[in-house]
This record gives sequence, structure tokens and C-alpha cells, in this order.
Amino acid sequence: MILFLTSLLLLTIGALSLFIFPILPLNRGHKQSKTFKLIYICFVFFLFAILVPVLYGHHGKMLMPDYPLAKRDILEAENQTRSMAKIRRLERYLSTNPDDGIVWEQLAQTYRRTGYYDKAANAYRNAIEWGIPQDISNWHALAETLIQENNGKITGEAQKALENVLRYRPDDPKAIYFLGLARIQNQEPQKAMALWRYLEQILSVDDPWLTVIHERIETLQKTLQINPRAIKPQAPVL
Repeated sequence: MILFLTSLLLLTIGALSLFIFPILPLNRGHKQSKTFKLIYICFVFFLFAILVPVLYGHHGKMLMPDYPLAKRDILEAENQTRSMAKIRRLERYLSTNPDDGIVWEQLAQTYRRTGYYDKAANAYRNAIEWGIPQDISNWHALAETLIQENNGKITGEAQKALENVLRYRPDDPKAIYFLGLARIQNQEPQKAMALWRYLEQILSVDDPWLTVIHERIETLQKTLQINPRAIKPQAPVL
């Protein structure tokens, strides 16, 4: 979008100048007028023949096919229709087989993709009840769905779901990270720092979560105006 707007601005400037230039009062001094015209011609040539093509060639995708807005709307409608058909099919199956944890999980995933977060959360609860409690993926999904449903707020139930993840995998970095965010939301930044410092210690040097944790610790350090090393690492208390 930025590339498109930049190219549009440059082309607009060039196009407008084609109309504005002929009416400019350049009769004062023939030599000066000739020099200005030459500079103008070079500028327009550079703008249209070099700058815009090079800019688009470097940042754009010239081989990408057209994707009009109308087609996007049609595709979105088709995806929505397919998702709703799948939801109805899964709901009908579960009405007679309510103890199928795998199908509850499929229904929860479909609900979540279509934005029905409240229904997705309920389906994940059933998937956990009728599935394998040790399967932390559903606990994670339940927590994340509840966070989405509450616009980023980590509710009490979401925290419980994250804590259940840690019951089966005590060193799970995602769960510890989100529990740290919950401490921030609860106005307990030092507890968040202690959790993230603990996570920093247990992560391997090549773990991608380590970069995220370092960034969070640095941001929190600036907010609290304290040395992170002054806060003792603390494992999550379940």
C-alpha cells in the first residue's frame, strides 16, 4: 500500500507538471527559460522513465496477477459459506456424539477462524473434557481464544488454562510469557519481570522465544527504571 501511494504521488506530480509548466510565466529572460525547460524535461524523464519503474521493480511484485476487490469479496464469501457448512455438519454430528473430543476440537478451530470466539471457547472446553487433558494444544487454544474474545485481556479463566499447560509442561515458554503479560495487566510489573527472568534462564540460546523475552525485559526495564538483575527470577506458582 505504501509503495502504491508513493508511486501514485510521483506520477501525479509529473502529470500535473505537464499541465502547469506551459502556463508558467517564463518570458523573462530567454536563456533562463531555456535552462529551466531543460531541467524540467530531465526531471520528468527521470520521474517517469527511471524512478517509478525502479522503485516498483525493487519493491513491487510485477508477476502477481490482478486481484480486484470484487473477487476478494467473492472469495471471502465463499470461504465463509464453506466454514458455515462445515460448522453445521460438525454440530449435527456432535448432537448425537457429544463425547467425541476430536470433533469438538475441529469445531472449535472452525468457530475461531470465523470469529465466533465465545462458541470456540465452549467447544475447546468440551474438547478438553472429552479428549486428552494432557494435550496442551487445546489448553493453549482455549487461553488464546479467551484472550481474543476479551480484546487482549487475559482473564482468570485464560490464566487457569495457561497454568494447566504448565502442569503438564512446566517449562512451556508461551504459557510463561502470557502469564507474565497477565501480571502486567494486573499492575504487577515486578512479578512479570521475575517470570520473564526465569524464562530467560531456562531457554536455550537458539530458542526464538528468547528474543521476545529480551525485548519485553528491556521495555519493562525502561518503564520501571530498575536493573532487571535486581529482581530474582521466579518460577510460576501453580
